[in-house]
Amino acid sequence: MLKKKENNFKVIIIAGPTASGKSSLAIDLAKKYNGIIINADSQQIYKELPILSSQPNKMDYKIISHKLFSFLNFYQGFSVEQWFNLVKRELIKAKKKKSLPIIVGGTGMYLNTLINGIKKFPKIPTSLKKKGREKMKKIGPKKFYEELKKKNKLCVYKINPNDKIRLLRSWEIFNVSKKSIFEIDKERNIEKLKSYDFFKILIFPSKEKIYSNCSIRWKNMIKSGAIKETQLLMKKEVKLKKKNLIKTIGFQQIKNFLIKKNNDIEKSSELAIQATRNYAKRQFTWFRHQFKANVTLKKNYDKKTKKYILKEINDKLLTN
Repeated sequence: MLKKKENNFKVIIIAGPTASGKSSLAIDLAKKYNGIIINADSQQIYKELPILSSQPNKMDYKIISHKLFSFLNFYQGFSVEQWFNLVKRELIKAKKKKSLPIIVGGTGMYLNTLINGIKKFPKIPTSLKKKGREKMKKIGPKKFYEELKKKNKLCVYKINPNDKIRLLRSWEIFNVSKKSIFEIDKERNIEKLKSYDFFKILIFPSKEKIYSNCSIRWKNMIKSGAIKETQLLMKKEVKLKKKNLIKTIGFQQIKNFLIKKNNDIEKSSELAIQATRNYAKRQFTWFRHQFKANVTLKKNYDKKTKKYILKEINDKLLTN
């Protein structure tokens, strides 16, 4: 029986850099404590990227209930706020079922929002969003910027005149609230998840170990069909006339290999592995400074470390 703070519902968060064994640990804890696994990885939400984003396999899905994985098409927009609201819904369901929620992933924005709350902004009607896009297309970003600046200088505070996305967002906020996005941001209207006891686990092995794991995992991705997955996505891009939407590491490297034929797959693999290592390096920095864990594991989670890591976590769970 897990110890819990009075009136608080226990939630486990498993975080860490890519290829550190987060998913395997989540599954083992879910088996032990009647848990469900909730995704906190910004790429594992997409249906078309099971291999390149290292999503759980079919057997994992059968063994344990997984939430917020593989539910969105690659061309659909998705915000941190949408993720936050979906997680909130899953936590309520888990509480009713008396299941242990285990949130796993390495996307800093998601984890920060989960723990510290999310700033609330006015809801924007779809009709207004459409009107803004049409206006931007008609007059161009520079004139759009100048018109917005005339309405309220703070609407364009720290926004580049060529940043269409941020300009549109600022325009939408102003038209709904008559306030600049900067002013609303300063109001600190933050929604937090209350009545939850977050138990945070950080898998934080050496960079050398993670870099080695990145190489091994990439080779397994290629064997599992990453090239075919990329080919299918490229066809969908052409059909839907949607380009440069996929940010998952490895996709662009394989795509360049397939289109340009100026590299062999080994060279493209080198570029993908290096990009993954660079991403892992940024994650190390973020977790070191932004994530205060209840348990920090100095080794990655695998068959060799499984026994003593599970014991360490179990002991801490029973006393926290």
